[in-house]
Amino acid sequence: MQGKQTGWQRLAQPGLVVELSYPSSTPHGYSVDRVEERVEGHPVAGDFERVHLTSPGSDELYVEVARFPARTPHDEYATHRPSLEQRFGVDSVTELTETSMRELPSWTYGFRWEEGERAVLLLQVGNDTYRVIYDPRSELSREVIATLSITE
Repeated sequence: MQGKQTGWQRLAQPGLVVELSYPSSTPHGYSVDRVEERVEGHPVAGDFERVHLTSPGSDELYVEVARFPARTPHDEYATHRPSLEQRFGVDSVTELTETSMRELPSWTYGFRWEEGERAVLLLQVGNDTYRVIYDPRSELSREVIATLSITE
């Protein structure tokens, strides 16, 4: 996999301790868009920062990294799940499962809808929760997730 990452860019946002690498274009030649946003006062999620990596026009890449200040992974799941169920249906979200990522405790869950699915990784770093959403069916998305690191 290391050879495929030649020329990839590093997502290293000021204030975010979760980093990952991604290509500027997909294997099929679609450009990769990086959209950064800071949301304040969201009616459900409150304040948070988010970065989306997508390949418009293709399903080759979908990765989202969000930081929720002063929120636990369990709180984030309890907030996110009802909004997903409202959007995709009651049985669309899996249960929260504890796991680990590179020595850090983490939690996973997933959600599905008729046209797709997403996997979610929650990491507690200090007082913040990082939510990483990606398309588990996409090889490129999985390769990007494999580059994830914490830079505390």
